[in-house]
Amino acid sequence: MTSVAATATAATRLDEAPAQPPLSARQALAEVQNGTGEPAERWDRIFSQRQLSDAQLASVVQILHEDRRYAQAVDCLEAAVRAGRAAPWLFDVLAVEMKLAGRPAEDVGRVLQSRLDYGAADVPQMLLTAAMLSRFDAFDQALTLLRDAAQLNPETPELWLLARSIADKSGDQEWRVWSCCGVLQHVWNRGYETRHAEAMKVLSDLATRLDRAGKSPEAEAIRTRQREARRVDLQITLKWVGAADLDLIVRDPQDQECSYRNRTTPTLGRLLREDGGLNAGGAAAEARSEVFLQQKALTGTYNFSVRFVLGKVASGTAVVEVVQNAGTPAETRETKTIRLGEDDVSLSTEIKQGRWVINPTP
Repeated sequence: MTSVAATATAATRLDEAPAQPPLSARQALAEVQNGTGEPAERWDRIFSQRQLSDAQLASVVQILHEDRRYAQAVDCLEAAVRAGRAAPWLFDVLAVEMKLAGRPAEDVGRVLQSRLDYGAADVPQMLLTAAMLSRFDAFDQALTLLRDAAQLNPETPELWLLARSIADKSGDQEWRVWSCCGVLQHVWNRGYETRHAEAMKVLSDLATRLDRAGKSPEAEAIRTRQREARRVDLQITLKWVGAADLDLIVRDPQDQECSYRNRTTPTLGRLLREDGGLNAGGAAAEARSEVFLQQKALTGTYNFSVRFVLGKVASGTAVVEVVQNAGTPAETRETKTIRLGEDDVSLSTEIKQGRWVINPTP
């Protein structure tokens, strides 16, 4: 069998054939089954005369995979490559199907090398490839690819949510722990509270199961990783009651500002929650807050200010709370009530005697 890279350049296209309406996955399979000539020739005709989208192509291969017709899946994918469909995910899936079809290891190796030629270090493309691999139960390969993507850019929430989903399907304990800890560390977009709670439950259930199996050291190792993933060195929360818009603006020791205009700083300070503005009826809310956190706090002073924008705040005051080691047994809190006015209220926090303290308003 010639290599995929070679066949991709030596393909013969039937450009003179008239364009045909697109085929569904089932229609493509039926046409190949009922066609004439060798299977490879039948697939060549499909790709030269009809347009199969990536989704339809994946569906074709998934049907063949689930029916354990691995050799036919290889024929289909190789024809796609010959037709110039050179997406990285295609090579990964082709390698999986070739292994299942019992193809020689050197042929599989050439396919994987071709994948490297086409597959740049692009995190979105790596996520797409991992998702495709998981459809064919190649869980370990998908998760290995996501681990590589995490080294390129761990601050990609979709990466960790996909990893958690695939890890759960795989049933592999280490992958499940790795992905859940990643969720706790790196998923801070809308709905993060629910995602964190789900990850915490998975980790807790795994540890409990190990305890019951007499593997307490392994269980404690998971709990240690969970605590480390949850740890937040510094959290600054602004709380108030009323239908009003207040802004929390934080400037870190490297003079990087975190606010509603810049919700994530280069030093990974984050503004997680922004409850400013009036609700639909203009009525007072029970409680509102804005939350800044930095998982790995920087050395030095964090200057922050509270800006009253509009609306009405109960009693004309708000509460600032600084939390150290949030999410751990060593958690500590300090609060300060501030009176709001036309001017910003400026404060700062820094480590004193091992604890974050709120410095008096200048």
